Amino acid sequence: MKIAHLLGRLKHGGWRKLLSFHLIAWVGTLVNLAVLWLTHGVLKIPLLIAGAIAIEIAIIHNFTGHYFITWKDRVKRTPRNYLLLLLKYNLVTASIDFVVNLGILWLLTHFLGVHYLIANIAGQVLGPLFKLVANEFLVFPKLKKTKLKLSEDNKEIEEKA
Repeated sequence: MKIAHLLGRLKHGGWRKLLSFHLIAWVGTLVNLAVLWLTHGVLKIPLLIAGAIAIEIAIIHNFTGHYFITWKDRVKRTPRNYLLLLLKYNLVTASIDFVVNLGILWLLTHFLGVHYLIANIAGQVLGPLFKLVANEFLVFPKLKKTKLKLSEDNKEIEEKA
């Protein structure tokens, strides 16, 4: 995908999507930090397990926001669709989060002695760059429109597939 194409999409309503994506992601960051503080800082769960729990809860939070706000025009509002897309989103986003976020969390705390919450924020700064593109094209692709012909008067109607 060319950069020019991505910039062209931003000109046509993409700014709202970009802003929505980042606002939801930053609230998800706060959710992640709160859960990490609770699980590791308070409950003393080992850091990598607490980090994984925090990431998963933030993933579910972010998906729900994106499903109902960011990409609301690309989903079918059914429980089945929600769960299937949540699974797909979880696989894509978790892959990025667990590689980028957890990797940076471990590297910065283990090798550089950075405080775990600061290291966690550093990991979360890089993840959204990859996740926006992955969500736009893999998780929430544009719905295809199909034309149906009515048998009586042969009129066409459009339906989102």
